[in-house]
Amino acid sequence: MYLTEMEIFSQQEALEKTFDYIMGERDSLEKYFAPPSCRYVFFGCGSSYMLAKSAAKMFSVKPGVDAYALAGGDYLLNPELYRPLVENSVVVFLSRSGATSEMLIAAKELASVEGVTSLVITMKEGSELESLSDCALKLPWAFDKSVCQTRTVTNFYLALLLLCAMYDCDDAQINDVSKAISQTSKLLDAIRPAVRELVVSKNFTDVVVLADGVLCGIAEEASLAFTEICMVSGKYFNLLDYRHGPKVLNGAATLTILTMQPLSEDKTKLQGDLLSDIRACGGTTVAIRPLGTGFEADLAVDCDFDCFPTYGVALICVAQVIAYEKAVANGVNPDQPAGLSAWISL
Repeated sequence: MYLTEMEIFSQQEALEKTFDYIMGERDSLEKYFAPPSCRYVFFGCGSSYMLAKSAAKMFSVKPGVDAYALAGGDYLLNPELYRPLVENSVVVFLSRSGATSEMLIAAKELASVEGVTSLVITMKEGSELESLSDCALKLPWAFDKSVCQTRTVTNFYLALLLLCAMYDCDDAQINDVSKAISQTSKLLDAIRPAVRELVVSKNFTDVVVLADGVLCGIAEEASLAFTEICMVSGKYFNLLDYRHGPKVLNGAATLTILTMQPLSEDKTKLQGDLLSDIRACGGTTVAIRPLGTGFEADLAVDCDFDCFPTYGVALICVAQVIAYEKAVANGVNPDQPAGLSAWISL
């Protein structure tokens, strides 16, 4: 068994531990994730930067809150440019290893910036990044030993959903997250036979992931899963915005994963029309859809959640399974993609 396979299909156990851990720290986390905190800057590199984008969107839509995502390498090259952005903010570092050079350099530089309080979410205990932060949330049970992050990014996303829900006491989102966790193993096992058939019968060489709102980062990570795990080009776009140029390349060799929102009848029709347009291009379609909407696709995954951000859990799990099965079908080792390291040391 490949490590990647084990890490994908063992996600529910890790997610359950993360949920219990984050909720158990709720009282101590109010110092960082409760009003009147009004500015957040989320730092990441690679996959964790993509998760930072979802985190920034989650918080930025809350009244009176400013939230931004910064790539560690961008800040390393331009600290003075971003100094006004990070001053008097809660800085959140997302790092699987806690050892990525850009993140360490940024953390050291930020120690001298006025009003910065720092927190790290990491999958490694005792890391250097932890020692440079005011608070650390450590999720070692979610650490991926394989190069490509799968279980790690799902747990990052889950933790961020919970922290955002804590900010304004959104119990509906917290309950939704708990529900999603309880269904993860069932979802992974249920879709696997259909995914295996799909990767054998559909010879896709290009992948597009479409999603909106707070799913922006986790959807971009879903596209990256294909690039890294099975060496197939993956790209992310907003749903309806895809028509504004990128759709011209959609064809018979394209796999398109669409994440459909539970919306009013007229807006549901807009999403359905886009799906029909893409199906007419002759490629393969996967729909992450609200239960009962009936969007037709080569593979459809129903989501019975009250809060749209929770759909991101299903989206990333589905993308990871397809990418893994595609790698196996193509004879690619998903644990060791050529030219890629688990984390970067400069």
